[in-house]
Amino acid sequence: MSAPAAARPRKRHWLFDMVPLALCFALLFAVSFLPPDNARYEVDRLGRLSVCMPTLYPPLVTDDADMPGFEVELMQEITERLGWRLNIVSNASMGRDFNPRNWRINRAQCQMLAGGIAINSTTSSFLDTTQPHLVTGWALIAPPGVTVETVQSPVGFLAGLTGLDRIGLGQYIRQRGITATIVNDAATLRSRMEAGDYDAAITEALLASTTFSDAGLDITVLGAPLERIPLGMGFWKGDLTLKRAVESALADIRTDGTLAQLAERYDLDVGILCPSETGVC
Repeated sequence: MSAPAAARPRKRHWLFDMVPLALCFALLFAVSFLPPDNARYEVDRLGRLSVCMPTLYPPLVTDDADMPGFEVELMQEITERLGWRLNIVSNASMGRDFNPRNWRINRAQCQMLAGGIAINSTTSSFLDTTQPHLVTGWALIAPPGVTVETVQSPVGFLAGLTGLDRIGLGQYIRQRGITATIVNDAATLRSRMEAGDYDAAITEALLASTTFSDAGLDITVLGAPLERIPLGMGFWKGDLTLKRAVESALADIRTDGTLAQLAERYDLDVGILCPSETGVC
């Protein structure tokens, strides 16, 4: 006795089996219409790489012709190894704000961004980035053994040029019973530390590293809940051929010790290199 018609299994039409394959072919066909990635080709053709950088962001970018900045010399090394000339396009908004959408920079101005590019979700939504080679954040400068939990008030405070969260820092130190006195420049902060006006100071980590490198003090990048920001280099979305070329040169610079030599030249503490001596950033 045969099964009722309603109970019989329905045969799957062969056209349904072709749908996934058809979608794959359609996607591949659509990709063929995307513009080619000729970013590396254009730089090779011109023999010049235009890089947007802050006007001033010590020690990454300085106004000293003999020591133009860690990031400037790093870009000079990269372009020299790749056979390009370096053209720096200065932008005053960079270094004051970590959000690249506020810098008003476009492809017509530069093919790459450097000089303190934050590696975070905001930047990644706008740019492709390298792996970080530096890290910054708020740093405590204090005698060996003194921590943020044991430091005595008041401490000197220098905001620097970066867009680090000052409100969050204020809440953080108040919770620990620390009061801070604002200082307007790095030279004054150091001189007042040496005079004994402050037992400790807080400022941005890169600035702290260059200002107090030879002072015999510990420089500690403060951790959670304060932000620690890895820094790398930025590229326009889709410019993967240019990004890969720069990343390859940067890897060689790191491997052969040139990166560490540049850090030493600018008195950068090894703790802000990525990876640091602890293996983390």
